[in-house]
Amino acid sequence: MDFEGEFSLHQYGESLCLIQIFDGKNYFLIDPVHISTRELKMLLESTNIVKIFYDAQSDKALVFKKYDIEIQAILDLADPVYILEGQIRGLDAMIQKYLNITITQKKKFQKHNWTIRPIAEEALEYALKDVQYLFKLKDELMEQLSRRGLLEDYIRRLVTRDNKVKINPIPGIKRKKEYKKLTKEQKRTFDSLYEIREKYAEKLNWPPNNVISNSLLHKIATGGETLERSIHDKVPRKFRIDILREFKE
Repeated sequence: MDFEGEFSLHQYGESLCLIQIFDGKNYFLIDPVHISTRELKMLLESTNIVKIFYDAQSDKALVFKKYDIEIQAILDLADPVYILEGQIRGLDAMIQKYLNITITQKKKFQKHNWTIRPIAEEALEYALKDVQYLFKLKDELMEQLSRRGLLEDYIRRLVTRDNKVKINPIPGIKRKKEYKKLTKEQKRTFDSLYEIREKYAEKLNWPPNNVISNSLLHKIATGGETLERSIHDKVPRKFRIDILREFKE
């Protein structure tokens, strides 16, 4: 199983856009737009269906934040990879290493807009590749663990890990070193402008970066740029005026 989502790249906020499922024989594509939250919850929280994911942390966080769903009965192949590799590496790299299969056209769809309907057939084919090899990869990873005498390490990781969904309340931009280097006064300026930007990005249903770029937020906070010159040209005049007024207040 795998998800495709929107993460403030083409519109405001995060949303689940597509669910890809492969049961070993058949492929299934579920458009979450056309199913109820109840149906989605029944599927994802069922303990009768084991769900093979690869590095499911962002998938788990997405449906928890969006639908208050905690995915149950997950077999995350990032765990055996961590035991074998000492770190969690990308799925395509692991498919290449352990199955000798090269995934192509990855870059073409890395910034794809999954909110557009209908979804292009080529994009759907790409999305299915993220689940196509999970069963084979699982078998090979388990074989490698057995051969290298690492099964007990893998089991220990499974039984001792905290499976609760971890949501960091601090926005990613405020966890970066550029923000941490700001003075207290600069952080107050940054935080105020950040909240204003979020408000108008949501009103416009735009990615916040398309209202005022992240780099310009830092420059405004440090006095290296003015807000008036930093608001994106495409922001409607009415909203530009409101943003400037709220910031001055």
